[in-house]
Amino acid sequence: MNLKRILSTIALGACLITAAGCGGSEEGASSGDVSKYPDKPINLVVTHAAGGDTDYNARLLARLLEKDLGQSVVANNVTGANGSIALEQYKDGDKDGYTLIATNTAALIGNKATGLSDFSYEAFEPVAIYGKQAGENVVVRADSPYNTIEDLVNASKANPDTIKYGVSMGGGVYIASVIMDKEIGAKFNVVDTGDASNRLTSLLGGHVDATSIPYSGAKEYIESGQLKSLGTLLSSRSEMLPNIPSLSETYPDLSVDTYYVILAPKGTDPAIVEKLNKAIMKVVKENPEYKTEVEKMNFQAPWCLSVEDTKAELQKQLDHFMKFSQYLK
Repeated sequence: MNLKRILSTIALGACLITAAGCGGSEEGASSGDVSKYPDKPINLVVTHAAGGDTDYNARLLARLLEKDLGQSVVANNVTGANGSIALEQYKDGDKDGYTLIATNTAALIGNKATGLSDFSYEAFEPVAIYGKQAGENVVVRADSPYNTIEDLVNASKANPDTIKYGVSMGGGVYIASVIMDKEIGAKFNVVDTGDASNRLTSLLGGHVDATSIPYSGAKEYIESGQLKSLGTLLSSRSEMLPNIPSLSETYPDLSVDTYYVILAPKGTDPAIVEKLNKAIMKVVKENPEYKTEVEKMNFQAPWCLSVEDTKAELQKQLDHFMKFSQYLK
């Protein structure tokens, strides 16, 4: 049985078990007057495990949204297959605005590019991109001879398949390694070393020569002199970390932005989507507690997009990733 069929079977089973969260009403709430929305708790499905950056952002947003919406926003983790289990299960869920999905774009967009899913953001009603990761940093040990991304790439070209580069297969860091290979000619020995904490351990232990790790995970090792950052995979420099270059300054196509996004099932009333977007905008742009928390914990500057700008940014990232899809599947 192939992976897509397995995911579909799991999702179907989950829908049968939790019928209230899947399928549901065929009709969305009638467009127009949404003054009474919400009048009951909202279920916020988080596609990644507790403790990670996607979960952290979702739970912080949920807690602060409750004050503005006047109803509980309950975060529930439904994990597996880089978020595709939850996305498959809830994309056709209730359209009344009481089931929302919190995910990240490296999963939402990346899963289609890698073939893990056959759908992307177009299978949902995007509500808001409400945050931007501080960026995966390409890092090497402090005693490494490489001080810039050009040093690392040129060394790999001179000695193909000898420099071990740690990734998590199928994720954003893997997509970045494919871009380095196909677009700029890097010749790394790409090694699947798992999630960010495992990639960090592999690098510090000398099992790989380079990898990429979110700045929040690499910070103490960079500041203590154990690691060097060669730059971030952001398309432009982080507002919070302006001294760390973006690798796209050297190689324009070498960027993998990770955004945090709220989605609603396809067919959700546009008036509800707009009301939710405005509430999220208010939290992100006006709530001082939100600003303090995301800057302290994730090195994120508060940032949020309108519904239309969210759709445009998602399409832009999808176009970027799909250029390399033939190499990712």
